[in-house]
Amino acid sequence: MDMTDFLQKIKSHLAEVTQDPSEALDEKLLDTFGVQLLPEDDRVGLIDQLSKLLPTIQQDPTPATTLIEALVRPTSFTFSQVLSIQPPVDFVAGLSVPSPPINHVTLCLLGKACLNASDAGIVAGKPEVVASLVRLWLGTTETAVAQKAFEVFSHLLEVDYTVRTLGEEKDIKAFVTDSSYKSPRGQGLMWRRVFHDRDIYGLIFSLCSLSTAGQDGLPSKRETTVAQARLLELVGTFASSTMITSSQLPEVETVYGVKDGGLLEFAAVHMVDYKDDVLMHMNLIDFFAAYLGHHHADFLALNSQCSADTSNPFSSPTLDFLIKKGLHARTVSYYLEPDKHESMDVAYLYSRSANYISVYASHCSTHLLHSPSIADPIMQRLTTVLSQMSNSKWAHGGNVSQHDLHVLVSLPRAVLLPRAGRSSPLFLIPAKPANAEALRTLMTIFRGPDHMVPGEFVPPQISAEQENPDLTKDDRRAARALYFVYLEQFPDFWVNIVNTAETVALKENALAAIGLMGAIIVANWETLPTSYEPTTIPFPLPTEDHLASKCHSQALPPSGILAILASPALEVVLPYLLRPAQTFTNLVGGRGDSESAAYKVAAAKYDVLILLHQKLQDVAQDGGSLQDLVHAVGRRVAQGPLGGTSDVGGRIGTMEL
Repeated sequence: MDMTDFLQKIKSHLAEVTQDPSEALDEKLLDTFGVQLLPEDDRVGLIDQLSKLLPTIQQDPTPATTLIEALVRPTSFTFSQVLSIQPPVDFVAGLSVPSPPINHVTLCLLGKACLNASDAGIVAGKPEVVASLVRLWLGTTETAVAQKAFEVFSHLLEVDYTVRTLGEEKDIKAFVTDSSYKSPRGQGLMWRRVFHDRDIYGLIFSLCSLSTAGQDGLPSKRETTVAQARLLELVGTFASSTMITSSQLPEVETVYGVKDGGLLEFAAVHMVDYKDDVLMHMNLIDFFAAYLGHHHADFLALNSQCSADTSNPFSSPTLDFLIKKGLHARTVSYYLEPDKHESMDVAYLYSRSANYISVYASHCSTHLLHSPSIADPIMQRLTTVLSQMSNSKWAHGGNVSQHDLHVLVSLPRAVLLPRAGRSSPLFLIPAKPANAEALRTLMTIFRGPDHMVPGEFVPPQISAEQENPDLTKDDRRAARALYFVYLEQFPDFWVNIVNTAETVALKENALAAIGLMGAIIVANWETLPTSYEPTTIPFPLPTEDHLASKCHSQALPPSGILAILASPALEVVLPYLLRPAQTFTNLVGGRGDSESAAYKVAAAKYDVLILLHQKLQDVAQDGGSLQDLVHAVGRRVAQGPLGGTSDVGGRIGTMEL
C-alpha cells in the first residue's frame, strides 16, 4: 500500500470514529503510519482531523495523541502552525483535563513556543494558559506529565530572558548554558506574566503553601509537598535571576511570611515544614547544596570584587543568604551536632548534611579558611567519627562512612595539616588494614589539585574558587606536606600499599592501592616557601625547613615522581611495578572470574607503569643511573600488561574469600 492509499485509509478511519465516538481506534493502523514521509500539506490536514476528533473521543486517546506528537515533532513545525490548527487548540482545556495523554499532547503543542522569544511572548499574552500550565506542573499526580510541564514552563522562561528580568549582565551569563550566548533573546514578557501577574504569582504560592493546603480548590497536604519539591527544582534552575531572589509583589509575598527575598525566601525558609516532614527536609537540604554549589561558583567566576556585592569579601550573595536566614547553621548542625537532634531526623539527614558541608568546603574554601569557628568543629567531628573506627571495621569495610570521607576530601588541604596541640584526622585513615575507600581518600588528598587519577575519590565538583591561583598554590603545597607528614607517622606505608596491591583476590583494595601509586607519581605538588609568608588565613602553611625538620630529613623530594624514587617508596614500589603481573593459574580451576579480576589488576598496574615511564622521561634530562632506569622501565612497558610470563614469581596462588 503506497503512502496515498495509507493516508486515505487513516483519514477514513478517523472520520468514522469522529462520527461514532464509541468506535475503537485502530491502534495498529495508527502506530504503523509513517508520518516522517508525509508531505507538509497532508501533515497539517491530518492534524486538523485529529484535533477535531479529540474533544469527542470516548476511549483512551493515546493512539491519537501519539500520532499528533509524531506529526508535530519536526522542528520545522512552528508555533504559528500550531495556532493555525482547526479547530483551534484549546490549551486551557488540554492542560486542565485529568487525562495524561491529552495533557502530554497539549504540552507538546505548547512547547513549540519555546523555540523563540516572540512565540513565548504570545503565550505570555494568554494568562489563562500560563495559569493552567502552572496548575498542571505543580498539581498533577502524573510524574511524567509534571516533568514535561516543568520543561515547557522553564524553557518558556529561558527563551524570553532579558537583562531586566535577570538583573545584571553577569547574571545572564551565569544562567544561560547556551555557548552561543550573545545578547538577551526576548522582552521578558513571560517573566513579567509569571512574576508580576498577581493571580499567577499568587497561584504558585498558594499551591505550595501548607497554610492553604486542603482548602477549596487547593491540593491536600500530601499533594502540596509534591508541589513544593517541584518548585524547589524551578527555583534552583533560575536562582541567578533577580526575579527569583528579590521581592516582586509584596502584597502576595507577605501573606506567606516573606519579607524581602521573593520566591527564593518563600521556598527556602517558609514553604517546607522541616520539623515534621523529614522527607521534604531532605529535599530542602539537597536544594541548599545545589544552590550553593552552582550559584556561589558562578558569582565568584564573574565578580573580581566580591566585597562590593556581599558583606564578606570571601563570601557571595548565595552564601550570605543561607547564613543570614540561619539555613547554613541549621543544615550543618545535623552533621556536626547529631546528638542535639532526634535520632530519626539524624538517620535521614546526616548524609544530606555531610554532602552540604562537602559542597561548602569545596566551593567556598576561602570562606572556610577564614572561618576557624566553622572549620574547627568539622575537624573535631571527623576526628570523633574516625577514631571510633576499629581495625576490624576498616578491614571488613561495611561500617565505613563514605559521607565522612567525602567531607574529609572536600576540605582545603591546609586545614588538614597537623598543628601545635592538634593532630589531623588524616592520620586516622589507615593504609593497614586495607580498605578501598580509605585508600581512595588518601589518593585524592595526596595527589594535589587538578590532576585526575582513575578510581580516585572525587569531591562534589571542582569550583571556580579552586581555580584561584593562590588557593591552588597553597593546595599543591599542602598536598605535598600532608604526604610527607603521613609518611613520617606511618613509616611502613609503602610496604602496606604494595602488599595490598599484591593481594589480587581482594580486587577493589588492590586497584585502590595501585591507583594511590599512580596518584603520587603524577602528583601536582609545589614546595613550601623558605620563610613564613604574611597571611590572613588562620591556617598558615609551614616553611620547607620546618617540614623537613619534622620529617627528620635535610631535604625532601620536590615532586611526586622523585618521592617515588626516594626511600621508603624506592625499595618496594619500583620492584613491584617492574615485576610481571600476577595470575591465578596455580589455583585449581583457576580461571573465570578470578582470572578476570587478576587481569583488571594487571591492566591497572600497567597503566601506572606507563605513567612512571612518562614521568621518568620528563625528569631524566641528564645521563647516568636515571637513564638506565628509564630504559629498564621502558623494556617492562614494551612487554605489555602481563609482562614476561616465564619469570619466576610471575604466577602466584592467592587466597579465595
